[in-house]
Amino acid sequence: MDDREALDRFVAADAFARHLGVEVGSYGDGRATARLALRPEHLNSAGSAHGGVIFALADAAFAAASNSHGTLALAIEASISYFAAVREGVLVAEAREVACNPKLATYVIDVRDGSGARVAQMRGTVYRKRQRLAEVLA
Repeated sequence: MDDREALDRFVAADAFARHLGVEVGSYGDGRATARLALRPEHLNSAGSAHGGVIFALADAAFAAASNSHGTLALAIEASISYFAAVREGVLVAEAREVACNPKLATYVIDVRDGSGARVAQMRGTVYRKRQRLAEVLA
């Protein structure tokens, strides 16, 4: 299995993201996008998107971007800031790599609403293992 096939399988295997309805779009070269159409079960008691749902969307983009080099990468730190409440529509997360070395890589993930307004920003660091994704998924 080549690196791209392994990455495709890795992204598709995220059962929790799939359960939430997250769709990972494009990914590669340290970048990724993911989208989520908000449903009633994604809302908190105040009627806005649950912070955990927004985090999970950002995390799916983070995972795809950080594993896009074909090396297994696992989060060791992540934090998120929320800027605006969203009650309906589609959210899009865009992850981009800001630093990468053989052991660590850091990413910024912006989450925007349907109008393009930023509703949250996640920052995360991964530990890059020696294993290739193809080895892990074999």
